[in-house]
Amino acid sequence: MKSVFVIALWGMLGIGCAPLTLPAPPATGAVADSAAADSAPVSALERYLHLRQLKTDSTAVVLPYMAVLPFADQSGFREGVWDVEHEMARLLSARMSLQPDWHTVPYEAVGEVVGKTRKIKQEQALLAGRRLEADFVILGRLLDYDLRRLSVGDPMLGGYKSYAGVAEIELRVLRVHDESEFDLLRTRKETIDRGVGLDLFGKPRDRDLQFVNLGKIPFGSPDFDSTAIGEATRETMSELINRLIEMIKPSGLRLEGELAQILSVYGDEVYINIGSENGLHSGYRFGVYPGVERVASEVLDGLRRVAVVQVKEVIGARLASVLVLEGKEWIKAGDRLQLIQGEEEPTDPQEEKAQ
Repeated sequence: MKSVFVIALWGMLGIGCAPLTLPAPPATGAVADSAAADSAPVSALERYLHLRQLKTDSTAVVLPYMAVLPFADQSGFREGVWDVEHEMARLLSARMSLQPDWHTVPYEAVGEVVGKTRKIKQEQALLAGRRLEADFVILGRLLDYDLRRLSVGDPMLGGYKSYAGVAEIELRVLRVHDESEFDLLRTRKETIDRGVGLDLFGKPRDRDLQFVNLGKIPFGSPDFDSTAIGEATRETMSELINRLIEMIKPSGLRLEGELAQILSVYGDEVYINIGSENGLHSGYRFGVYPGVERVASEVLDGLRRVAVVQVKEVIGARLASVLVLEGKEWIKAGDRLQLIQGEEEPTDPQEEKAQ
């Protein structure tokens, strides 16, 4: 059944093409039986969604799903070398997948959704995020990207030559559920590779051959990393990923002995008693545990998590609104909050006071 639905979607996945239409109603009878029998994943998108569902059904702490979309190249990088729009996004996605602070949507699945699209607008990015069931989508811009050859003296007579690699990247992080821009990150790195040092009577060095044959070096390979532009790319991505970690993983929350808790619940509007004064940011996630009064009156286990919330908007110094990700029916005012920082949580919510 699921395979039929996903296959039906494939014909609609071209972003920026014909307007989207609603999928056909679920199949029944013999068609449904046939679809159920064909349960093996048949594409990167279906494999990803299948594995995502397994993670969703588990008891692990919910981590955000991050999808890196193709970059926009505004650097004027020379043509015919690399497909930097897709290769840069693929490399960033691969390096982000090594981090434990989020789940990274496989770039192959992203590619099946966006196709060969290179210039993706915000509304198209959000549509792709919904198709991928991602929490955040990342749109990159390559502002400056180059490998420049610098010479001193006459290279035919043994002049000195060096190479400068430049990478300046901007990332826009969009939150899918409320279609807002979560953050804007920009980093620039420039590295100098002086190689051996001298040209003897115009004899080409390894670095000269790299410069001329740059397009023959696979993007992101060890040979690529050894070039000045590869080094600049690596350093830029490392800094951007570190800043993403700071944005997603709330390591700087300050409670100063206070107990973070649910302040009020009005239907879908849920508020907590911490805010900007505590170093709170949108996207922080908390496990929700029964308050002391509930534990006493309702005979509940105070160490058992009843819900998960995510900060939607920081409203004031000690006030923020949250989105309930799970356990909406269990939340009550006075329930305690425990910061979620990774796949594992402390077993005692009171440990949050010490942070």
